[in-house]
Amino acid sequence: MTNVRELILDHGAEFGANRVREYGKWDSEFKKHIERYGRKPILARVKHPQTNGKLERWFGEYQRHRLTFSSFEEFKEWHNNRPHGSLEFEHLETPEQAFRRKMRQEMYFAIGHRLFGQ
Repeated sequence: MTNVRELILDHGAEFGANRVREYGKWDSEFKKHIERYGRKPILARVKHPQTNGKLERWFGEYQRHRLTFSSFEEFKEWHNNRPHGSLEFEHLETPEQAFRRKMRQEMYFAIGHRLFGQ
């Protein structure tokens, strides 16, 4: 399982982020809870759908296709390894391939070191 370091949150009341103070900070039980687990909350910009639009799209795809798959892992495998029109479609590039193509080379070293290093 992936270790989540940051969470992008909107200004919803369920996160307590609807009470942002004049100096730009907010506080809530939810924020304290995720910080206790070492996660960094990131507040999305107001009236800027690009901030979490990709995530909203992902959940829409999951809702639309989830009953087709027998597990979440099976859905994730399909989602990440299918050609996507917004990528290099002429090469039938998948989201997984695009992720690796855009990754800086030093990140490969860091991942390898984390997996196999001392």
